[in-house]
Amino acid sequence: MMELDERKLDPAVALSSLDETAPREPHRLFALKQGDCFAVADAYGDIRGSGDGFFRDDTRVLSEFRLTIGGRQMSLLGASLSQDNVLFTSNLTNLPIQSAAGRDIPQGAIHIERVRLIWQDRLFERITLSNYSREHSTITVSLHFAADFRDMFEVRGSTRVKRGTTHVAKTEKESVMLGYDGLDGLPRLSAISFSQAPDKLSDNRADFLIAVTKRSQKVLYVEVGPEVSEAPSRDRFRAAAARARFG
Repeated sequence: MMELDERKLDPAVALSSLDETAPREPHRLFALKQGDCFAVADAYGDIRGSGDGFFRDDTRVLSEFRLTIGGRQMSLLGASLSQDNVLFTSNLTNLPIQSAAGRDIPQGAIHIERVRLIWQDRLFERITLSNYSREHSTITVSLHFAADFRDMFEVRGSTRVKRGTTHVAKTEKESVMLGYDGLDGLPRLSAISFSQAPDKLSDNRADFLIAVTKRSQKVLYVEVGPEVSEAPSRDRFRAAAARARFG
């Protein structure tokens, strides 16, 4: 069983004993559920668009959600669910990469922790980067995302003769809105918001240049919901975690 240092976690989301620990392979899936929403992802915390995803009212509103560092996937250390199935945590470290300035960063210099929960139709994620090297580095942190708005029958393999209309993504400074109108005429929306403005944002990717000084941490908050709300933040994450766990 993997041990986590609870002193590193926010008090409102401190985990009790963990009852599930993933082996070092990506094929195990972890599920979170709250209300009419559920998320299925691999041990890295990634959604890859096969049978996984973030679903709202039986529609997949997030079909891709992958994190890369320096353009590469990371090495998996371990993943777990809290005993109450509210929090998913994945611990990762970097493979050999280059900084934004082209300097080599060795494997294991940066630890990445992804903590995720669902509350009131929203997916909340906290990404913590810890630099354990003695070097200051600026690294490219990228989130790759997509929403295919397929229903559960399609995700399980059924084919529809007709589908609705997918809208062009709307990008703002700190968010992107993905939209789709179903054949029933009802809109489906997926708003992805960030706690800081990406250095580059497109309809399927957000790139952040994150400066991590030696022996320091940087934190990025992300939310995925049916609309753009307040900017993701430490306070919003902690409040959602506390309410999801304790009501």
